[in-house]
Amino acid sequence: MGTSLDFSWLADPVYQRWLLEGLGNTITLAALSSVMAVAIGVVGAFLLLVGGPGVRGVVRFYIELFRNTPPVLQMLFLYFTLTSIGVTITDPKTGSQVPLLSAYACALVSLSLFGGALAIEAFRSGLEAVPAATIEAGRSLGYTRAALFRRVQLPIAARICLPSLTNILTNLFKTTSQASIITVPELLYYAGQIYTENFRTLEVMLLVLMLYVSLVTVLAAAMGRVERALAFPGYGG
Repeated sequence: MGTSLDFSWLADPVYQRWLLEGLGNTITLAALSSVMAVAIGVVGAFLLLVGGPGVRGVVRFYIELFRNTPPVLQMLFLYFTLTSIGVTITDPKTGSQVPLLSAYACALVSLSLFGGALAIEAFRSGLEAVPAATIEAGRSLGYTRAALFRRVQLPIAARICLPSLTNILTNLFKTTSQASIITVPELLYYAGQIYTENFRTLEVMLLVLMLYVSLVTVLAAAMGRVERALAFPGYGG
């Protein structure tokens, strides 16, 4: 016998509110972590380019640490381990000890650091693809190292690495679902609350699946438009 799908629960105002709130938190978390990851990527790539051996060593250690560990493990470490070793603050209202970072902040920091480690590598590969002749031309114009990076190398490298950045940002968007494990009220968290109450697990997860597919498709399409808009002959798409 086939299983009939029942989406009548979607008419419940409480479930509607939960889904909208979860969707909003997912989009906000993905957007904020993406912006911070790109910023970390730019700064980290610059330090790899101009920093001394010690600075480059620290950046490489950061890349290996956060690129090679699951984001969910980083979230759990920030949220539970820091508290267990006494890294807490006093709530001024209750006087009790509470975690230094909220669950949402832990997820945001973890996703930003994870995405930043990947973004550094993407920008580094883009910088390495900038022709030496272009760099020498910039130096001949009297640019300082920082100005050369900002005005010549970064604009070209960003165009070259946009496809890689698109993959990183779409992966980061999907990874926000792992924040539910530390009770961040994002889309998957509220989905669990709903099917726990109405037992319509298949219908709830089908809806969440379609929402993620739709959102990531829109993000990929938007990044594709940016890539085409910024492309110029000889570099990138």
